[in-house]
Amino acid sequence: MARLSSEDTITDEAATSRILSERESTTLAALCEAFLPRLEPLKGDDAGLYGTGALERGVVFRVEDTLSDVSEQQQREFRFFLRLLDNGAFVGIHGGRPARFSTLPIEQRERVLRALGSSMIPGIRSAFQATRRLATFHFYAGANGASPDPVWSAIGYEPSANRPAESRPLELTRITRDTVVEADVCVIGSGAGGSVAAARLAASGFSVIVMEAGSDWQSEDFDQREGPGTRELYLDRGTTATRDLSLSMLAGSAIGGGTAVNWQTCLRTPDDVRAEWAEQSGCGSFGEDVFTHSLDAVCERLSVGTRESSANPNNAVLRDGCAALGYQWSVPPRNSAGCDLAQCGYCVYGCRHGGKQSGAVTWLRDAQALGHTRVIAKCAAERIIIESGRATGVVAHALGEDERRYAVTVKARIVVAACGALHSPALLSRSGVRLPQLGRNLHVHPTTGISALFEDRIAAWEGPPQTILCTEFARLRDGYGFRIETAPAHPGLLAAALPWTGGRAHRDQMASAARKALLIILVRDRSTGVVSVNRNGRPVVDYRPGTGERQMLREGMTRSARILRAAGAIGLQTLHTNPISMGEGSRDGRRASDIDAMCSAILRSETAENHLGLFSAHQMGTCRMGRDALTAVCDERGAVFGVKGLYVADASLFPASSGVNPMITIMAVAHQVAGGIT
Repeated sequence: MARLSSEDTITDEAATSRILSERESTTLAALCEAFLPRLEPLKGDDAGLYGTGALERGVVFRVEDTLSDVSEQQQREFRFFLRLLDNGAFVGIHGGRPARFSTLPIEQRERVLRALGSSMIPGIRSAFQATRRLATFHFYAGANGASPDPVWSAIGYEPSANRPAESRPLELTRITRDTVVEADVCVIGSGAGGSVAAARLAASGFSVIVMEAGSDWQSEDFDQREGPGTRELYLDRGTTATRDLSLSMLAGSAIGGGTAVNWQTCLRTPDDVRAEWAEQSGCGSFGEDVFTHSLDAVCERLSVGTRESSANPNNAVLRDGCAALGYQWSVPPRNSAGCDLAQCGYCVYGCRHGGKQSGAVTWLRDAQALGHTRVIAKCAAERIIIESGRATGVVAHALGEDERRYAVTVKARIVVAACGALHSPALLSRSGVRLPQLGRNLHVHPTTGISALFEDRIAAWEGPPQTILCTEFARLRDGYGFRIETAPAHPGLLAAALPWTGGRAHRDQMASAARKALLIILVRDRSTGVVSVNRNGRPVVDYRPGTGERQMLREGMTRSARILRAAGAIGLQTLHTNPISMGEGSRDGRRASDIDAMCSAILRSETAENHLGLFSAHQMGTCRMGRDALTAVCDERGAVFGVKGLYVADASLFPASSGVNPMITIMAVAHQVAGGIT
């Protein structure tokens, strides 16, 4: 499948290289046009925004191009949905006349879409949400080649100017043919865990190979725009989700992994969580000074502090609302050192300046400076070679600069899996590891949000991403609760998060994007999910929030709504398919007369199975540490039970959910694992 250019313009090659049949493509085009129609501007409407539709923006081709990176099963399910819409009986049942969806006028297509979104059949709701998210994201995240872009100009969005970049921090090993390499250690994954493990092992004299399945972008490669950034730096181009598509998952897939794209909040593992982990898992080190020293070492190397944590309007909203209500708030420490404020906010798609202390500019740079370390990007591990109960290497494939796929075999006496909580268990499973807890105990910090409209400009995408944190409700019940943070949402992410109740209603919402703030509620979850593998060896995620998590999500939404109202919001809206709203802009969904009525409606609302937009940027626990092979996958040293020389060093080691943004904890755990190896 052809890739789009860095400017996200649509090329003839992209237009002709399709994975759908002509008839399916016609239906997809009709869907995208119904979600994002070309509208006749009314008085006060910007013609550049309302007069532009999905077809002019090239949305259909971007959606189809994105489909090339999802699993074959998901492709089949999507194509089945398109064929359903080609069935007149199906369309007639869902509010249209009994005819092919693509032949209906826009008004009837919208009626059908609203019926699909609230269908009693979970699979239909899933298909609706998948298409809606893709279409709205690509409409607002991708430019059409014009400068300035009329849609971006209309909503007050200015893309990054791509100021001069620092030089690339790492020297990458390029693969040009089938290759066999040798090293003492092979680290699979270059993110928070892999980068730390590589640096500490290299410093001890080991020769190290670091494999990264994702993009090779660094510094000046970063475009800092949503379309290219999501395509190049996020797992599955940002489409990763649970099997039923009810919870979207954001995970980095690039040099530095999630540290290249995260929002820089650096929270140490809370003491009560450490004590709980130590007791439940039997891994006493979590409660000891040795883990504290690892936390200290990680924070020092990342220059973690609050000196560059100025509050942009998006974060000031959270601070001011909490202060007005007497809720506890703080300025969270961040991994920032000499950031260029003109780039802050755009760095969620890669920092060109080097001020964001990602794994690439810190630990991986150390690994190359201190020892013999090679980093291979676009190199995906297929399986770990296990011979007579011992790991002896890795079989992988790499994408060369000529776009050809080459076989890569690494011979190593130690293998460290650091692919994250979704891909580490899948890799171990493909490698023949059979342990009862492998892939189980998945925690995700289920997250939703509240959107708010203000009189003044907010521009959530500008400025340091997360500089205010509300911890008032972090320990509501036995150490479990939720934290409230801000989201530095760029237009595509905001458009995909906001409910769709009609083409004009959604356009009205986005017309005021620059005046919107978005608070997110991160729930510490007790309930768990499972990561399994499909017949192609790809991870499949099953997770649904339990009763406790759903209660926390509802309470988090009510508290966030009150915070936003206290900060001066003139309009509020939940992320339900049928949103609960009040104030200005609340023309669709369930409208409330005041904040008390809105909160009462939220407490009665549905929160799962595609009734509410749910997200996760934190996946944990699928190779958890513990006492024995019946209750865990790895021992206290991160060593996989039953396989000598095989270790895990990422968030999948967590005995339970951390309750806080996990990067610092991941790095500290990897620091300990690598220390044990050395």
